Amino acid sequence: MQPTSRKILGSFALAMIAVTAIIDLRGLPMMASYGFGVIAVYGLAALLFLIPSSLVCAELATTIPEQGGMYIWVRQAFGDKMGFFSIWLEWLNNVIGFPASLTFIAVTLTYLMDPALALHKGVILTLTLSILWLVTGFTLLGIKASSRLNMLGALFGTIIPAIIIVILGLAWVLIGKPLQFQPGWSHLLPSWNESNPGFFAAIILGFGGMQIVAFHTVNVSNPKHSFPRAIFSAVSIIITICLFTALAIASVVPAQELNLISGLIDGFNRFFLAFHMAWATPVLISLIILSLFATLNAWFLGPARGLAVAAQNGFLPKALGRSNKKDVPAAIIILQAVICSILSVVFLLMPDISSAFWVLLNLSSQSALIVYILIFAAALKLRSSSKRIGITCAAAIGILTCVIALLTSLIPPSLIHTGGLFHYEMILILSNLVFLSIPFLIIYRSSRL
Repeated sequence: MQPTSRKILGSFALAMIAVTAIIDLRGLPMMASYGFGVIAVYGLAALLFLIPSSLVCAELATTIPEQGGMYIWVRQAFGDKMGFFSIWLEWLNNVIGFPASLTFIAVTLTYLMDPALALHKGVILTLTLSILWLVTGFTLLGIKASSRLNMLGALFGTIIPAIIIVILGLAWVLIGKPLQFQPGWSHLLPSWNESNPGFFAAIILGFGGMQIVAFHTVNVSNPKHSFPRAIFSAVSIIITICLFTALAIASVVPAQELNLISGLIDGFNRFFLAFHMAWATPVLISLIILSLFATLNAWFLGPARGLAVAAQNGFLPKALGRSNKKDVPAAIIILQAVICSILSVVFLLMPDISSAFWVLLNLSSQSALIVYILIFAAALKLRSSSKRIGITCAAAIGILTCVIALLTSLIPPSLIHTGGLFHYEMILILSNLVFLSIPFLIIYRSSRL
């Protein structure tokens, strides 16, 4: 018997879920590498993706307030099989990306102990697996506990650290410290040669994740009002935090010294050393870890709830669709933790962690882009009979942006050592062939039963 769901989420809780899910602190060093050009890059990403995806998610979540989120949207538009394909990819792209996220948290955690430990794979692997199962255990406590964590993570782990680093950045400018980028109109538009078009998918998906709020429809009070308010509040917070935080990091860390894994902490550290506030570094690191933990929790739970609905509809064993007393699909949560444990071990045993980090991130991005194409296409079909021109335009812009991002994701960034173009392309192509074939095999099996 399924537990009765409670309407415990309002606009503020939903907005905080979106903020913790979308603001990816890992991506800030990459964005900071654009220097002053980050203004144009973030502006373009917001116009081409964040705003269109937010409009579409607000529309579909309000008009189709059913448990399952984007799985229900795609299923209503294109049928059961495509619905399952979409939620499988949504779940899979998170599972693929979890090892990179977990490693980032583990490396960040070593700064509280001994930064030299970040070079020891055994220590990082132990921390990674410990964090993974700690998040798994917390996720099993239910949506109420998760929403509280998301609110704490958004406020103390994301918003407050962002405000602090922005204030430090302004102080840096006011006292005449040298900037590590060139401001001015001539530097507003970065050159593609310098900016690496292979990063475009990661930039776009730095604003991805708004659909996560719809996975919790069953727990939302007054969806028609809560979803739009939450989504548009989240958009304002996300754009402000990402832009000014990236600029602050870029002002103190030279682009050539930015590291995808440790760049964020390096930025904080340089500020605190310059202002004789070294004592503040462990405090900020603790808050950032809180934010990262909340982000993982949000993504551990959201897609798993959508996949559980697909299991209840017969695409997976029924046992995977069952929820525990806290209304959490426990079997799927544990299954993804087991898969993540295996992937984490493989990931950390690779000779070049930085390159492996990027490959996993890119594979996850490609799956996510396909999911967004399906979401935008579903909006076009489901709202085709209405006269909502804005939603139609938003969906069309979103599809075009995702297609361009998919194409550019095949280009290896010059800053990452990928072992050559052929090697890089073969890893991406073969991995995607495996990942994309699995849901079709499951669909074929379920149709034979």
